[in-house]
Amino acid sequence: MTIDIHYADAPLGHEIRGIDLSQPISDDVFAEIEAAYDRYGVVLFRGQNLTPDQQIAFSKRFGKLTQYVVDRYNMRTHPEIFVVSNVLKEGKATGLADAGRYWHTDMWVTANPPRGSILYAIEVPVDNGVPKGDTYFASTAAAYDALPDDLRQRIEGRTAVFSSEAYFKARMARTPKDPVTGDYTDSVKERMQQRPKEVFQQHPMVKVHPRTGRKSIYYAEEAIDHVVGLSPEESMALLDEVRRHILQPQFIYRHVWAVGDMVMWDNISCIHKATGDFDLPLHRTMHRTTLASLVAA
Repeated sequence: MTIDIHYADAPLGHEIRGIDLSQPISDDVFAEIEAAYDRYGVVLFRGQNLTPDQQIAFSKRFGKLTQYVVDRYNMRTHPEIFVVSNVLKEGKATGLADAGRYWHTDMWVTANPPRGSILYAIEVPVDNGVPKGDTYFASTAAAYDALPDDLRQRIEGRTAVFSSEAYFKARMARTPKDPVTGDYTDSVKERMQQRPKEVFQQHPMVKVHPRTGRKSIYYAEEAIDHVVGLSPEESMALLDEVRRHILQPQFIYRHVWAVGDMVMWDNISCIHKATGDFDLPLHRTMHRTTLASLVAA
């Protein structure tokens, strides 16, 4: 069997059609799905109807899973599932409401970030018939292939230092305050109090995919403190040039969510960003499983 792929007008974000992920998938069909995932970086399935057990079972076909770093947002009955949601229950958050509203690759704070993520839409906010909460994806593999020679030479072999505190400060700077009290919401205050001590991680600016051998730019907006061997001014200038190159329209796919969508993204060959253009009473609930790193710890 050759799977039916509907190609997006972008290097990534291609839809695989005709597959019901709640049903058993043959090894041959799964191999085609995994090959498409490796090749394109973002693939998706629409119209799915999955239980947490079924999502976990499909995810485990790709190998070991890992859990989101903040345990309180992992499903109690299925800790392999990280809940992304703005829904409140008895005044308390049922998931992480504002996840990923910056260009990033998942869990860069770890020494060996995960292979990728699988996000399944349970509730999608809709305002006057228009879906909200789109997610943008940018191919850092296609961006690497299109690098000007001088920029490629300046980032090859370079190491970037990622900082949890640098990211936190940037995040707080763009976090709105309550319009009535003029203060941060209780959930934001809780995040401020419970954030871990500062973590630094070094990652190469160019990573080689362990399965495909393809090179990609490794980048996360607002999370990089500096580039090793460069002054702060030189670091920021280089990172700004890299950012502007990656975020050119020809490398970007925008996913408009619908209930039942399942989107898979590779954590090396792309970055992503949630729009966050909605608020209560509009509800958004997603279940994410996370594929463990392909690199040994």
